Amino acid sequence: MLYRVLAEALERLERTPGYLEKNAIIVELLKQTPKEEMERVVYLLLGRPWPAYVSKETGVGPQQLKKALSQASGHSLAEIEKRMAKVGDLGEVAAELMKAKKQVTLFSQPLTVERVFEKVKSLPELTGEGSMERKIGVVAELLSDASPPEAKFVVRTVLGDLRVGIAEGRMRDAIAATFGLPPEEVEKAYMLTTDYAVVAKAAAQGERALRALGIEVGHPVNPMLAQRAESIEEILERMGGRAAFELKLDGIRIQAHRDGDRINLFTRRMEDYTSMFPDLVKPLKEALKSERVVVDGELVAIDPRSGKPMPFQEVLRRRRKYGIEKMAKELPIQIHLFDLLVLDGKTVVDRPYTERRELLEKVVEPIPGKVMVVERRVTGRKEEVEEFLKHSLSLGHEGLLAKELGSPYRAGRREFLWLKLKPEVDTVDLVVVGAHYGKGKRAGTFGSYVLAARDEQTGEYKTVTRCGSGYTDEDLEELTKMFEGLRVEKPPPEVKVEIECDAYFRPEVVFEVAFEEIQLSPPEKHTGGVGLRFPRFVRVREDRRPEEATTLEEILGMYRAQQRRKGEKK
Repeated sequence: MLYRVLAEALERLERTPGYLEKNAIIVELLKQTPKEEMERVVYLLLGRPWPAYVSKETGVGPQQLKKALSQASGHSLAEIEKRMAKVGDLGEVAAELMKAKKQVTLFSQPLTVERVFEKVKSLPELTGEGSMERKIGVVAELLSDASPPEAKFVVRTVLGDLRVGIAEGRMRDAIAATFGLPPEEVEKAYMLTTDYAVVAKAAAQGERALRALGIEVGHPVNPMLAQRAESIEEILERMGGRAAFELKLDGIRIQAHRDGDRINLFTRRMEDYTSMFPDLVKPLKEALKSERVVVDGELVAIDPRSGKPMPFQEVLRRRRKYGIEKMAKELPIQIHLFDLLVLDGKTVVDRPYTERRELLEKVVEPIPGKVMVVERRVTGRKEEVEEFLKHSLSLGHEGLLAKELGSPYRAGRREFLWLKLKPEVDTVDLVVVGAHYGKGKRAGTFGSYVLAARDEQTGEYKTVTRCGSGYTDEDLEELTKMFEGLRVEKPPPEVKVEIECDAYFRPEVVFEVAFEEIQLSPPEKHTGGVGLRFPRFVRVREDRRPEEATTLEEILGMYRAQQRRKGEKK
């Protein structure tokens, strides 16, 4: 398949703002994609030649790309820098340069999807002495044979930023429409595999092949998520008068995979953290009594003096490449397991909660202080739940998590089968889409951030607040450095913002924000139609993907509950 076909589709996607119109372009492309090319095309549509859970980068940055462009086009680095200063997008610069190419490539051949895919995929593997020059040569070779639009998207693919507004969630509807399959079946397959390229390949073979996809030990699964509850009464009513209540810990959600002697620890962002927590590998091998098993749990840091769990931010101190052994002694960790996804190589997510819990207790032999099964109570009595909530808080935990006794494990879904119960102060997880510069002592940093919630229906991020309080001076310095790397000239297509910002960002970072009240807001102020009163920054949720942030529908539900409470107080 010629790469030109994919590049033309990406150009149209970049120019098209509407959700349905974008989907139609993707469907048209997938329909003309041969089955043997399906995985490559979907990966390249998503901007990388490997699945999201693989922590890889090409290792080729803007400066190296400029050298590759110079080699391929015959234009000097000075000319490239001049154009870059004017245009601001290296992909667009590449397209311009290939239009005004100064040298003819002998024996050039049209780019194919397979060639672009395999060459970009090979870049991380080029290591050792002289590897950067070899990487530059690989990219220059592709660019030499590229047309202007092809050059634009080769460059953007190498950088890992296509700028066409295709979030992974958008692929569900496109794959379903292309192959005439139920969207919910496509979504379920993705939640179990976390790989839309694999899903598309199976979908091309029919519904039976799609349904045959399941969890593979060693590949992370999208975790099941909880809705928030207003009260114990609401939980018991929703769950038929009786439920399982588990301690809700404030740590890093970790999915542990054991495949023989191999242990992998994946976060809810699909990142492999095994190397950061080597002190858990041996205990998990000893605790998990199945050779091929996947369990879900929460990793918490423990204060060596008090023995109590430490705040989430302390756990993040363990995320490092160097000094791991020293930090492991200073900041011990433990994992509390609460669910079972795979047992003896067989997926058990469709079994009821009570059965999965029973199997979990059989397959886990707790190692005190390292690997435990989370404490729980099964009850229908409000007084017992209140007592257990007090117990949870006295241990230093966040609250309780209620689970419907007959519920399956719905990978990647946030439903009322799991409900979280926290005391008083309410918070939401919002995606950062823009910022304003600070004034006075905040000068030189971003002093406030524009935050958005995700619209489940469209996949768009719509603004709900501007947050300028709760930050320490250190926060402001660190956040400004972080966001400079995510800065874009204008809001990406999936971000809907009316507020004029000093800077716009790719929607990749999630803030937890506390607030006093939710109010309705005119769309010319906040495109989500609601706003937060007195928002206050709590922390960066480094364990949250943008797709897992609080949805607009959830915030509207919270608003309705808030209004009901106001009515009850009158």
